[in-house]
Amino acid sequence: MDEILVSNARKALSQVLDLRPGESFLVVTDEETRPVAEAFEEAARSLDASPVPYVIPGDIRPLKEIPPGLAPLIEQADIAVTCFVGRPEETPFRIELIRAMSRSVRRLGHGPGMTENMLRGPVGVDYTAMAGTANRLMERMQGAITVHITAPGGTHLTLNVANRPFMTDTVIEDGKWGNLPAGEIWCAPVEDAASGILVCDGSIGDLGQVPSPVSITLTDGRITDVDCDDDACLHRLREVLAVDDEAKIIGELGIGLNPGAGLTGNLLEDEKAGGTAHIAFGNNEDMGGGRNRSATHRDFLFQEPTFTVSYADGRVEKPIVDGEIVEARDDEASVSTSYDNVLVAVDFSDASMGAIKVADAVARRNGARLTVCHVIPGKVPVSPLFPHYVAMPEPEMAKREWSETALQLQEMVQEAIGRDESEFETRIVSGQPAPEIIGLAETVGADIIILASRGLSRIARVVMGSVAESVVRRARCHVLVVR
Repeated sequence: MDEILVSNARKALSQVLDLRPGESFLVVTDEETRPVAEAFEEAARSLDASPVPYVIPGDIRPLKEIPPGLAPLIEQADIAVTCFVGRPEETPFRIELIRAMSRSVRRLGHGPGMTENMLRGPVGVDYTAMAGTANRLMERMQGAITVHITAPGGTHLTLNVANRPFMTDTVIEDGKWGNLPAGEIWCAPVEDAASGILVCDGSIGDLGQVPSPVSITLTDGRITDVDCDDDACLHRLREVLAVDDEAKIIGELGIGLNPGAGLTGNLLEDEKAGGTAHIAFGNNEDMGGGRNRSATHRDFLFQEPTFTVSYADGRVEKPIVDGEIVEARDDEASVSTSYDNVLVAVDFSDASMGAIKVADAVARRNGARLTVCHVIPGKVPVSPLFPHYVAMPEPEMAKREWSETALQLQEMVQEAIGRDESEFETRIVSGQPAPEIIGLAETVGADIIILASRGLSRIARVVMGSVAESVVRRARCHVLVVR
């Protein structure tokens, strides 16, 4: 087994899908893609997980629905990766597969068409750095109303993205799915408010590299004309865009961020390449606010885009110029570092005392509200063999723990910074620390999260370290880690 393939697969499983010891790991593959699947299986074993391969029989393809032998494996899996040859006529099957897996598995990496070269390149990147880029760009897109896009190939297109949140696949959380290779941000534009010309000079989803640029005219979010100098390409496009009525309605705006991805003709990699963007038509129900229910979803990639973004507060900015991400100007950055709400997460360690002191200093300097939180560990599986059965604490015991934690939290804050109870707020939540901290930050409108890099015992130090790393990678606001 090629160690580079296994090492990069292990990086994706641990850093993107957070595969944990004892979890059941389903790999859906076919004979053509078995080397890729075997690398993921070996990587899963090295992480003390349990790989379960399912090889799609060649004689039942093209697939229209989930094979009977696959359905029970989906129900038993914790984590899943799909890596099989992507066929254009199987798009409805893939949509059904994602829906079925999203109902059952905790995290899904979807990679139809993944190759060994992808494992060697874009799968093996620095995910922490890429997640940071994604989060900064998503932060720049908050409050956006319209996006005007131009590109050297001839694209000039205006989209409405009001109240349509951007998402990323650089980290796949519980209950979510994303592509492998990872490396993009995307949103579902308002379906009836996109107009202009899109010129695809890259790849088209599951059709490959275009033989000649494809020009698409949009009016009120719908394709009204398609043109291409290559007659065979034009004929095929008209076929796939006629699957159903909503196949011609806009479904996605995506931006590639993966520094290891290139233009290969395989859109699974191409759409992740830095310096590119793509518009998709068809289904977007799994995206924030998406209402397109088409049976298909097809991306059209273009290169070196420039984004001019208009915001609800009247600002106009260009976060992307000629395919390059433009960092916020100094005057913009100075505004973003004026904090109104500071959230500090503690675990009652000495390191957390230091975090509270830093948070207090930041809050006082900015005249900000200070919120101090603690996460009580959530339900614990009775057995790793039966993760859906959990140990339920006695109601009175849980109530007592909550009350004692609240008192301890108040005392810790007063000891650390001497503030009166009226000068700060305490919040106690229960569950997995990282997602609960991030969720609470969004609930209280925190501009910055402050937490310690290490916790109490040796084991807790490892756990707290992973929590800090996860919060840094996933939070949408600023994060300060106190050492």
